[in-house]
Amino acid sequence: MARKRARADDGLSPADVLPVRAAREHEPGERRSRALRPVYVVLAALVLLAATLTLFFPTLDPIQKFGPNLATEAFGILFTLVFVHRFLAQQDRARRLRSSIGALRKGSRALEQLTRTWVALVKGSQRHVPTTQPRTLRELFAPHMTEELCWADPAARRLAEDGTEESWLRWAARELTHAQDVLNTVVMTYGSALDPAYVEALDDVVDDPFVRLVVELATDESVDARVWRQKLKGARAHREAHFDLLLRVLALHNGLASEAATVRARGSRPRSGTLGVELPRDHDLRAPATLESAWWRAAPTPGALCAERDGAGR
Repeated sequence: MARKRARADDGLSPADVLPVRAAREHEPGERRSRALRPVYVVLAALVLLAATLTLFFPTLDPIQKFGPNLATEAFGILFTLVFVHRFLAQQDRARRLRSSIGALRKGSRALEQLTRTWVALVKGSQRHVPTTQPRTLRELFAPHMTEELCWADPAARRLAEDGTEESWLRWAARELTHAQDVLNTVVMTYGSALDPAYVEALDDVVDDPFVRLVVELATDESVDARVWRQKLKGARAHREAHFDLLLRVLALHNGLASEAATVRARGSRPRSGTLGVELPRDHDLRAPATLESAWWRAAPTPGALCAERDGAGR
């Protein structure tokens, strides 16, 4: 029987790869490599100088006596430093990645919860149903789409599975807060094993001022649609910065997840309950980077949370 492999679309654009490269530049091994570059340059220059003098001044006894040995010794030191240091750096990188697998698994769930919540609010707040359905999170979280959050109605009700009702915004505030708490726990528990750039990005999400504003407004029962709209319009810079940060964190997380999956132990690899389906090694480590069609079809429907529908001025 032919085995099927489930493929995960990373959904990364060229701009999204930059945070992943930035994380690698903050690695201890990468910093040590940059610190040793002057030593490499000096040793390489010494090898070239000794070899050149030996070749072009064969009659000078001091040069012929010490030049070849100096070139050989310097080259040996340079070779050892470069390759041994690279080997040790790769070993250290592999150990750090294996130590971060648990953090990446927990972080993926929190980032998915954060993303799902914003997808519900953004599509539910649209005053005009998009003629072309966004296919990626970058399209849905574009500034002209997230600006529609201003038109969300704090009074819009959500029916829970147990039959109780609450406002969509209060539900969103609880989901966002829980996701931030999980990310904060990841930083506090696994911070020493994670890339510094990743820890910094998660800290920014945990302390994000736009999320804090949304949670404060959503939990304040005295806030009506007019106050909500005024507050969010005044936080335009924070809003755009938050969604840009979220997209960068997703790209950074998935880049690290793909790398960590290559060094994880065989027994910790994800398994499928379906016979003949092989899951990718990073299946349980990745956060969603694309807009799943099921999310778009799920409640609330586009425009269901909007306080003012078609024809309302901005």
